[in-house]
Amino acid sequence: MKSSLVSMTGYGQGSISNEKYTITVEMRSVNSRYLEIKFKLPSMWGELEERMRELISSKISRGRVDVSVFVSYAQTDAKLNIDWQLLESVKEAHEKLSNTVGLAEPLSFTDLLAVEGVLTLEKPQEDLEEIWKDLSVALTEALDQLYNMRRAEGERLAEDITQRIEYIKKKTLELESLAPLIVKELYDRIKERVAEMDVALQEERLLQEVALIAEKMNVTEELVRLKSHCDGFLQIMQENNSVGRKLDFLLQEMNREINTTGSKSSNLTVSRNVVEIKSELEKIREQIQNIE
Repeated sequence: MKSSLVSMTGYGQGSISNEKYTITVEMRSVNSRYLEIKFKLPSMWGELEERMRELISSKISRGRVDVSVFVSYAQTDAKLNIDWQLLESVKEAHEKLSNTVGLAEPLSFTDLLAVEGVLTLEKPQEDLEEIWKDLSVALTEALDQLYNMRRAEGERLAEDITQRIEYIKKKTLELESLAPLIVKELYDRIKERVAEMDVALQEERLLQEVALIAEKMNVTEELVRLKSHCDGFLQIMQENNSVGRKLDFLLQEMNREINTTGSKSSNLTVSRNVVEIKSELEKIREQIQNIE
């Protein structure tokens, strides 16, 4: 039975090159309650962010996704502009400071670069529609790699979770088989207590008292629901959509049933089985935190 679980952890990379530039897209994703997409791309390409978001959300529904876009130009028509008027003002300010406070250091080229606006890089206007044609190719490649990695990780998680659910079902059956033993222990304990108190109690009355207490300690309904939740858990794992929240809710119900079972019985074997089941449920809870 193949699961459809998808992890929220993954990485993907895509690139495209032509005579003008090389565009590289890197995507990383981790778990998050909702879909959260963060972009890092050239400032002049900001208008393309919404298109990128739509493409990503068409394939991913949950997780924090960090998208980095890098561009390397084969050649550039960019021009370096110098604001001569601002440069002259900087020089004059330096001379005044030198004369006033006795600055001995000359004005260097590095000093000029530190002044915003003295040197500016003028880039030619880019056609964003042409850019998008290439960027979307690189983005799709990165997105496919990311999704495939998330899918592979989801299959690994599903295999581990399935084994744990089957183990819980096995332990639940063991708990059901212990029910007659628990009643027998209860009968012996009450009979022993009556004998210690030196009180005459008819066998019929003793059985009535045991039956009343046993009814209060009955965990049949809890165990039936727990088994049903286990089957439901495995069925949800086959659904072809985002199931992380569903599984998390069902896991809470399973914890509630096993906690009630543990609180109703003081039998050592029952307590051990309850502890083992709770341990498996906690491990499953950690796993599904990373499921989409």
